Amino acid sequence: MVSNTNSDATEQLNQINAMIDAGVDAIMIDAVSPTTIKSAVEKAQEQGILVVVTNDPAAYEGTICVCGDNYTWQEIQAKWLVEQLGGKGDIVEISGVSGNSADTLRVQANKDILAEYPDIKTLASSPGSWSQTEAQSVMTTFLSSYENIDAVLAQDVMGEGIIKAYENAGKEPTVMTGDYTKSFLELWATMPDLNTIGVSYAPGNAVPALDVTVGLLQGKTIKEDVLEPNPMDESLVNAIMLDPPYVVTREAEPDAVWMEGLEGTQAISLDEALEIMADQASTAALDGWLTPEQVEEFFE
Repeated sequence: MVSNTNSDATEQLNQINAMIDAGVDAIMIDAVSPTTIKSAVEKAQEQGILVVVTNDPAAYEGTICVCGDNYTWQEIQAKWLVEQLGGKGDIVEISGVSGNSADTLRVQANKDILAEYPDIKTLASSPGSWSQTEAQSVMTTFLSSYENIDAVLAQDVMGEGIIKAYENAGKEPTVMTGDYTKSFLELWATMPDLNTIGVSYAPGNAVPALDVTVGLLQGKTIKEDVLEPNPMDESLVNAIMLDPPYVVTREAEPDAVWMEGLEGTQAISLDEALEIMADQASTAALDGWLTPEQVEEFFE
């Protein structure tokens, strides 16, 4: 069974309850909110159903969380941005969906990095809801409100909306965190003066999450040293955190400061990213995931 909702917690609860009533053996949940699915998780567990939280973290006893590392994902981009600014300047921030666990972690990563640079001033911050249209609207307001914006610190899938706002204002973006969709990468390639970065938050994380789920259903046990503290509740050690597969800059920079400590991440150039995606649709995301053999290493 497969069900989808973008941001409706009530709809997601109804979907999970329908799966429970259907008698499934396991449920993989990308939680709309890290707090609203508690009743459904407990109901599933009472009926012996395995619950695996995927993509965006949520912390529930008795579950396993196989998720992209949102904090590290945004930390890469915040580190990149302060390097481009030389540690000083005026910026604006466009966040994602307020209350979503991914957004919470990403906003915190921004705060932690920017706290180290008192000469970088955040003029304004507003949610863009991971929407091109909403991001364009937010950026339009920022551009009309502030005469000088040195950089835009944004999250994923909003880059084209931000650029459109600049174009409509008769201006050109200079430094901004970008996107990892093919359409954005192609647009970037036509803008030689644009200084940006794309960090994959991989939909493909669902692949190792599914492999882990199947392994657990087969009776396998995850190694203790594989599990990390859950980013939403560090007292709960139940998480497998996955590094972003790619970091894209105009020229690959594997030795850059923002690449430090990233064991599972490959630094590639814009040209390499476009080559990888050559045969894909413009809406496709630059993606990557662990092989079944790599996931097997998680188990005893």
